[in-house]
Amino acid sequence: MVGQPEDTDDLVQESTIRAWDSLGSFRADAGFGTWLCSIGVHQAIDHLRKKKRWRVEAQVVYANECFKSQELQAEVIGVISDPAFAYEVEEHIAYCFTCVGRSLPPENQAVLVLREVMGMTSREAASALGITDSVLRHRLTSARNEMEQRYDGLCSLVNKRGVCYQCKGLRGATPTSRQGRDIKYLRDFDERLDIVRSANIDNGATQAMHDLFWRRTDELEESGRGSPISESDCGKV
Repeated sequence: MVGQPEDTDDLVQESTIRAWDSLGSFRADAGFGTWLCSIGVHQAIDHLRKKKRWRVEAQVVYANECFKSQELQAEVIGVISDPAFAYEVEEHIAYCFTCVGRSLPPENQAVLVLREVMGMTSREAASALGITDSVLRHRLTSARNEMEQRYDGLCSLVNKRGVCYQCKGLRGATPTSRQGRDIKYLRDFDERLDIVRSANIDNGATQAMHDLFWRRTDELEESGRGSPISESDCGKV
C-alpha cells in the first residue's frame, strides 16, 4: 500500500510494537493473522491519510523529471549498471500497481490490496478493516473501476493509447543478459492482478531501482512539482 521503503519500514516496526503491546486483548474469535493484518493496514491507512494522494500520472511526472535532469538520470543508470541488478517486468508491473493505487482514497486502496492481492475473503478483509461486508463490496467495486479506468488511459501494456512506456524503456536500458522475460500485452485488469499476486516484490532483482523510484516519486508528489503530460517519449523509440 505504501511503497516508499523508509516509510514502510517505520510502519512495520510501529505495527509490531502495537501488536506486542495489545497481545493481551487478542480474542480468538478472529484469526491471529487477520488481527495482526488489521493493525498493519490501519497504520498504513492513517499514514496515507496524512500524505497527498498521488497523481494518476506520477510515473510520467518522474520520467519527465529524469529526462530533464542529468543528476536523476545518473541515479537510475547507476542502479541499472550494478551487476546485481536485473530487470523483471512482473516486478515493475507490481510496482506500477502500488504507484497507481496511491491515487485512490486509502480506504479503497486497502480493500483492493486485501481482497485482490493478498487473497483474503470478504469476511476476513471486512474484519481486518472493521467495516461491514456491504461497505467492503462498495469500496472494492469503486477501487476496481477507478484502477481499470486509470490504467486504460495510462498504461501502454493495457491500452496502446496509454502514455506510460516505462516497462519497455527500462527493459531496453538494461544490458541484454539481464533484461528478463519479454513484455506482453495485458488483455485486462484481472491479468494484471495475476501478475501482481505472483511478483517477487520483496528482495526482487529489480528492487533497488524501485526503491529509488519510490523515494523520488514521493518527493515529487508531496511537492506537486513536475508535469503529468508526457514529455520524454521514454521507451517509444
